[in-house]
Amino acid sequence: MNAGEIKNAAVINNATEQFRGLLETHFVAIARAAEESFIEDESQSEPKAKATFSVEWDALSLSPKVSVKIGWSVRFKDESEAMVDPLQQKLDIVEGDK
Repeated sequence: MNAGEIKNAAVINNATEQFRGLLETHFVAIARAAEESFIEDESQSEPKAKATFSVEWDALSLSPKVSVKIGWSVRFKDESEAMVDPLQQKLDIVEGDK
């Protein structure tokens, strides 16, 4: 294995360890968020827990800094609808008129 391959393997191993640590740390919170969103949204068939990860490293460095980020969110939705009749006049109420 040459130096480049060793560095590549080290970055991959380090990122994988960080990924695992972040997922272990936040797993319960992510699952809880999914469960809570399921309670609020009857249109879902089952709760889905989702997390996204990003990995960044100094590509040219011999000793690269590896940064791993985790993100999760819960999708809520709400709806509203109303009929609008632009021809219907709005009654203006002026204060003081009795």
